[in-house]
This record gives sequence, C-alpha cells and structure tokens, in this order.
Amino acid sequence: SGTMLDPNNLISDFDDIAAATVVQAGTPPRNGYWYPYNDDSPGGTDPTCVQKPISGPQAMAMGVANPTYVGDVPATLHAGAAATDTLALHAVWSGCGVWGAGVGADLNQPAAADGGTYNGPKVPYDVTAYKGVTFWAMAAMGSDTGLRMKFPMTDETKIVDGGNCDEAVVGMNKCSDDFGEALNLPSNGTWKQFTIKFSDSSFKQEGWGAPFSWNPMHVTSIQIQSSHMGEPYDFWIDDLYFTTQ
Repeated sequence: SGTMLDPNNLISDFDDIAAATVVQAGTPPRNGYWYPYNDDSPGGTDPTCVQKPISGPQAMAMGVANPTYVGDVPATLHAGAAATDTLALHAVWSGCGVWGAGVGADLNQPAAADGGTYNGPKVPYDVTAYKGVTFWAMAAMGSDTGLRMKFPMTDETKIVDGGNCDEAVVGMNKCSDDFGEALNLPSNGTWKQFTIKFSDSSFKQEGWGAPFSWNPMHVTSIQIQSSHMGEPYDFWIDDLYFTTQ
C-alpha cells in the first residue's frame, strides 16, 4: 500500500518450489515451514474433517509421512506482486466441526540433525522489533471468509504442543487461547491486503481460556484458523511481512 516492504522483514513469499517455508530473513534469521492442522487430533477424532494436505495427526494415524505445504499457482496475482512472484499458499478444508482447522508456521524451528522433521519444544522468536504483520489474502468463491490470525506464545501453548501451559494448573481446555485478530476475506475471489498490529484493540485473546499477557519475546508461530466450525474453506495467502511502522 505505497510502503516499500523491507526484504529483511519477509516472513513467507511461498515461492520456494520445494516447500512453503519461512524464509531465512531477519536477525536472527527465521526458520520454519507451513503446516496444516485441524480438530481431527488424534487422527480419527473427527472423521468428517478433510484438509489438503492432511495434518500431522491424520498422517500419523495413516502411517504416512508428515505433510507440509508447497506453494500453488493462484488464478491471479495480487496488486503488490512482483513479476517473479508466481506461487501462494492455498488452504483448503471442510467438515472440521469440533473446533475447525488452520495453517501455521513456526518462526524459529531448529534444524533437525539428519534433515528430518524437528519435533521438540517450540522455540520463541522475539518480535519486539515489529509493530505487526501485513499480507495479501483471497477467498475462492463459495468459501467461508471468516478467519483469525493468531500468534501463539510459549506461555499459553500446551506442554503436549511444545509450550509451557499446564492444564493441570490452569484448567482443562484452558491453554491455547492465543492472541490474535479476526479477518474477513473478500468473498468475490479478489485479493485484499491486510495489516494486523499488535497494538490494535482487536488484537487479543478470545477469552475462553486462561488469561495471559502479550509478550512479544515469547512468540513461537503464526497461525491462520477458521472462525466457523464445519464450514468449507478455500483461500490463499501471499507475501507475508513483519511491519516496523
């Protein structure tokens, strides 16, 4: 939107043909990849939940390798796209009626020793230097358009999910109420630029879980999750950047 975006602040452009990665920009360099997640966890809990690609728990139940996203070619490029910008993240799911589904990426994922997948605790990435994020998004015709972008921290992330939140202490199902902000994508198949600032009054926990303070030093990930259970979702994300103003 007229602002020159700093390449050092790029989180993901989805143009790596091998995988949808968090590019190694920033200080220290970020590292991660985009993964699907949903309410069919453990696999078989929600048999109607179909996500492409399948989630880690679904893959585990089927005995297949953990899937990650690979960029896909959108029908149109967004207004801010460079000519070299050919791929975007394409998220598709339906029937996830327990709490829904989403796409996410860890920002500071350690490299696994043998080129395998790191499965240890979440490692924070300090986002204090940033005011928020900006990105482009587009919903396909017929998709639900209600989403929430959230920024999980170690504080409220469950121990089983690699965080520090103990449900024996805060209460059952009271972890994982992450800070975030609701989005409503255009429903006519056009791209729109969104900017979320950590200082927005609407950037907060949803309120169903244990209360935590926002701590930008403890952020582990970025996730984009359905706001409505059971609905079909088909949307695109591209050129996600941190912002410093």
